[in-house]
Amino acid sequence: MAEILKGIVVLAVEDDPEALVSMWMAMADRGAVVLPAPDATEALDALTRVTPHVLVADMQMPERDGGWLVTEARRQGLLNGVPTLVVTGQTLTQQEVQEAGFDAYLCKPVDPTVLCETVRELARPSTQLSS
Repeated sequence: MAEILKGIVVLAVEDDPEALVSMWMAMADRGAVVLPAPDATEALDALTRVTPHVLVADMQMPERDGGWLVTEARRQGLLNGVPTLVVTGQTLTQQEVQEAGFDAYLCKPVDPTVLCETVRELARPSTQLSS
């Protein structure tokens, strides 16, 4: 499998363990370094230690959702220039995606190829390493 995500660090936030593993494996198989987090609180804590190239987060999670995570991380200055991708079972308009603080949106179930292509597009060009 082509390593289209080689050199890209992704923080993946998903409360469904199977969905998290699926996203993780799809991106790791394509060369990404994936930092998994099972909820928004753990993801926020991870952001205090590492700055990923892309944040991929589920919108609907118990207690604190993806919108809370992005808002709080930006408020604390933890997402300086980090693009954000929301994955959700909800159908969202572009305005709703932007109002929630995300740069892009994919509807569940997420096709692994589309997920990886979207992450690659969102990643800053300077983070991508040539093969």
